[in-house]
Amino acid sequence: MIIENHGGEYYHCRIPGIICTGFGSLIAYYECRKTDSDWSEIDLKIIKSSDDGQNWTTVKTVKGNGKTLNNPVMIVNGDALHMLYCENYKRVFHSVSYDDGKSWLSQEEITEVFGCIDHNVVALGPGHGTTLQDGTMLIPVWFALNNENKKAHRPSFISTLYSKDNGKTWHVGEIIKSDFLINPSECALGILSDASVVMSIRNENDCRLRCFVKSPNGYENWQILGFDERFRDPICQGSMTNSENVLYHINCDDKNERKSLTIKITDDDFNTVKKLKIDDSGGYSDICIKNNTAYIIYEDTTDTEEEYFVNLKFRMVKI
Repeated sequence: MIIENHGGEYYHCRIPGIICTGFGSLIAYYECRKTDSDWSEIDLKIIKSSDDGQNWTTVKTVKGNGKTLNNPVMIVNGDALHMLYCENYKRVFHSVSYDDGKSWLSQEEITEVFGCIDHNVVALGPGHGTTLQDGTMLIPVWFALNNENKKAHRPSFISTLYSKDNGKTWHVGEIIKSDFLINPSECALGILSDASVVMSIRNENDCRLRCFVKSPNGYENWQILGFDERFRDPICQGSMTNSENVLYHINCDDKNERKSLTIKITDDDFNTVKKLKIDDSGGYSDICIKNNTAYIIYEDTTDTEEEYFVNLKFRMVKI
């Protein structure tokens, strides 16, 4: 099912996320760009389905009003639904819904929590965040610091944003340091069988593989696990989610092109991995699981010599 076509009111609709709420609904969200630039004027659209993706309605549009609104991320914590997003890759805002996305509390700016980090650019996720068993909410976050070009997305480095009090206060975790990772940026989080947190990292190393790290709590004492030959990647975003001790990782399973969107499934902490191809095409994607079904939102990309087109698609797959 195509959710948004190229053209119309917006040039592109990109950078999708999807979650299953505590009420059982599906909520998807994404950037609506007026041009093809990352620095375009961008609105954020939130859509909702109460029938497992058969029908969708728009519940909220956050207007950019000339600004770049970017990298929307949502986290489910019980009945609370948290949304965070960036403005001009500089300011970060947080809002909460307690009624399944029908209404939202006034947005609160939380930019000051990043004051301890020397950066020009900050971006969340994208995709969705993760809630641990103790209620800690986690979001991957990446930064860029380039004093010659303050809009540049590299050199980049990564960390997490976390809250232990249901979003009342937020903190930045340890910077994940590595001597060999080249421009790590968009990351995804999952939970291993021992309750530790694993992160899958987009990077610009020549090997074109996802790199993995893990932490006992998702914000400190990171251990580098390294590149995994089973997780090819064309330097693109990917996502992870958990359901009943199974971890699901989705990304483009190709080293050169954004195509072959594939779910990689493990129930033994990556000792074994099963692949499930979703589409010959691919791009940015997100996934959530409910009732043995994977709900997937992703970019369907088309390249021509003149332009780069993106449609947003939704699929559900029995797993």
